[in-house]
Amino acid sequence: MTKNLGNAKPNAPPGQTKSSLSGRIAPTLFPLAVAVLGYLVGKQFFGF
Repeated sequence: MTKNLGNAKPNAPPGQTKSSLSGRIAPTLFPLAVAVLGYLVGKQFFGF
């Protein structure tokens, strides 16, 4: 394992990092996708 020496420099200055639209929407849609997948699996195997 390595030690965190605290002297690493970031790749970009703190004010210039921007998240893309898909990067902001994907975490929001993930629970919805899991619910839809669970519904489809339940419908297929258990007849809900």
